[in-house]
Amino acid sequence: MTGQDLDAALADFRRCVNERDHSTAERVLDEHFALVLVQPTPVEMPRDRWLDTLEDYVVHSWEVEEQRVDVDGDVAAVLQRVRMRATVLGQDRSGVFVISDIWRRRGDEWRVWRRHSTPLSAGVMPGGG
Repeated sequence: MTGQDLDAALADFRRCVNERDHSTAERVLDEHFALVLVQPTPVEMPRDRWLDTLEDYVVHSWEVEEQRVDVDGDVAAVLQRVRMRATVLGQDRSGVFVISDIWRRRGDEWRVWRRHSTPLSAGVMPGGG
């Protein structure tokens, strides 16, 4: 496995969110994936619920302002500051977010296991409870 494999997996995850690509999401998400928020309210959205919500997560713009990738063997941590304009379940979810993705190598593929998302300037995550 090379860094290019992780780069491709990161690009696939970004694309599946931005394009609401369910089949790519199913491939790139670990079977135990969860979206976890602690701010503004604690929420844990398991993989199945996240996949169900994907169609109603409309990203109008997505700009990675800063990104750091750390790899140690079969684990990678990706920390990003992202500015996005989005509508989730019909509600505005725009703002600047600090996002941490934890990736695990499963066999020959990288899969995202956790996404921790903290809005710096957005409201409550609709439909997350």
